Amino acid sequence: MLSDFWYSRSIVITDDHLFGRILQIMLKSFGFDSVEIVHDLPQLRKQQTYIRHDLIVADGELASHDCSDLLLSARTDPLLAPTLFVMVTEDTSARFYERCMRRGADAVIHKPVSPMDLANVVTAPLASKRAWRGKLVPHRRCLPTRAFQAEGRVEP
Repeated sequence: MLSDFWYSRSIVITDDHLFGRILQIMLKSFGFDSVEIVHDLPQLRKQQTYIRHDLIVADGELASHDCSDLLLSARTDPLLAPTLFVMVTEDTSARFYERCMRRGADAVIHKPVSPMDLANVVTAPLASKRAWRGKLVPHRRCLPTRAFQAEGRVEP
C-alpha cells in the first residue's frame, strides 16, 4: 500500500552532505518517493523550474545564507512561494522561532533530529488546508467536508 506522501516531492537544502543524506533516508522511510538534496538557493530555484516540489526541508546553518534570508528570498520568488518550508536548526531560542515563522516557515524543528519528531513536523504542514493543491493527498480530517455536505455528496 502506498503512503499518502508517495505523490508529493520533497527537497533538502543543506551544506552538510551526511546530514542531508540522513534527512533523505528519513523522508523516504515516511513514504516520499522523490527526495533530492541541493546545497544553496540558486540550485533549488533551478530544480524548481523543472519539477515542482511540495516540501522543502532547509538546514538553518547554511554557510551561504542565513535562514531568515533564505526564507525571505524563497517567499518572494513566485516559483518557491507556494512550497511548504520546514526549517531544521540548532538554535532553540523563542526569538529565532518567531523570526522564522514571521518570515514564512511552516514549521521549525531542532537538532538532533529524531525520525518521530521529523514525521510529526512534516505531517502537520502537509495535512493543512494550505497544502491542498490537487496533487497532494491530505489527511482525511482536513478535507473540506462542509462544501461536499452542502452539495449532497457526503452524508453529515
